[in-house]
Amino acid sequence: MEIRKIKPDEMVAASLLSTVVYLMEQPEDYKDRLKNPLEHSGGYENVWAAFDDGGKMCSLTSVLGFQTRFDGHTVAMGGVAGVGTLPEARNGGYVRKTFEKILPVMREEGKVFSFLYPFSYEFYRKFGYELCHMPVRVTVPMDCFREYPFPGGVVQHFPGGDISEFLTVYEAFIRDKNLSVVRDAEAMRERADKDPYMTKHYAYLHRPIDGGPDAYILFNTDDDDGGGRTLRVREMAWVSPAGLHALFGFIGGLAPEFENCQWDAPGGVNLPPLFADGFDIKACLVPGGMNRVVNVRRALELLKAPEQPGRAVIRVTDKTLPSNDGAYAVEWENGAVSSVKPSGKEADLETDIQTLTQLVTGFLTPDEARMKRGTVIYGDGAPLRALFWRKDLYIAERF
Repeated sequence: MEIRKIKPDEMVAASLLSTVVYLMEQPEDYKDRLKNPLEHSGGYENVWAAFDDGGKMCSLTSVLGFQTRFDGHTVAMGGVAGVGTLPEARNGGYVRKTFEKILPVMREEGKVFSFLYPFSYEFYRKFGYELCHMPVRVTVPMDCFREYPFPGGVVQHFPGGDISEFLTVYEAFIRDKNLSVVRDAEAMRERADKDPYMTKHYAYLHRPIDGGPDAYILFNTDDDDGGGRTLRVREMAWVSPAGLHALFGFIGGLAPEFENCQWDAPGGVNLPPLFADGFDIKACLVPGGMNRVVNVRRALELLKAPEQPGRAVIRVTDKTLPSNDGAYAVEWENGAVSSVKPSGKEADLETDIQTLTQLVTGFLTPDEARMKRGTVIYGDGAPLRALFWRKDLYIAERF
């Protein structure tokens, strides 16, 4: 078995493999592509392939480079996508061997995290990934928004228009939200530049009269299963409560056209208390993507820490990426980690890479983590509670 990045002239073959793996219908005739494969090699640099002993391409995995927010820092993240194996080659260990290959490469490239959207949580847990994002999907009757006044200064965005103000709002919005992908103008356009006449996807920016842009909303219209009309928010971002309230007022102005508004609210938003009558608001947790720490030491060094000095020893097991294995003595003061060193002392926490990932990102608290099998906290856990606490999480990108 050989695992490597594909060459430019192999991109068409990789695309053909994907059509078989995912049983996708492709109206294009690939014969023309195969005649000039170098002309159709776009994106090849992100693709890894596994080949059998006869040289046949059997499995694919893409690793996309992102910058993401983590405890006030911007760090590199590897987004894993397009994982698939030919039906006849499954259960041959191709995916497992691929992850054993790509994770050390991500670490060498300076990535701190790796994120993916799984078809099975159990499957990717074998490679050190764990559920780290679970937004709350809220369904709010449109009449609830009517208590907020309809705002002035709302303008519709069309493809090709100025995207800079959307980007300004987004950058402020994600500043303190872990896992959020840092966007450039092109990435922001991919989110907001939808033709409303062709797609029924809409983008609106709020710019108050006495200041700069403070909020935007991206949404589409859809018929729900019951025949009623639902406004589906794809993304809302704001720089202040006033901006959020302006978006609520804007949504309320659309009440004659819709029955409900549905939104996967980001971490830190508790919606029912924001309305006078929340009796009919419905909420459910939506299991999202999986994350894993690629470089434990670096993740611990970047943690936002308490002002008061403290110390904890953390022992972690990482079966797929053994370079993370070991015990780490973490010391902190003045709101930052001051030292992370190997330790031979007794641990305050023993856990696996999956649970440690949940702790450092703020998805789990130590008291929640100790309920998991394989996690042991010694003593009263006070140093761990000081170091790991609940944090706001948000990631809207799908890949």
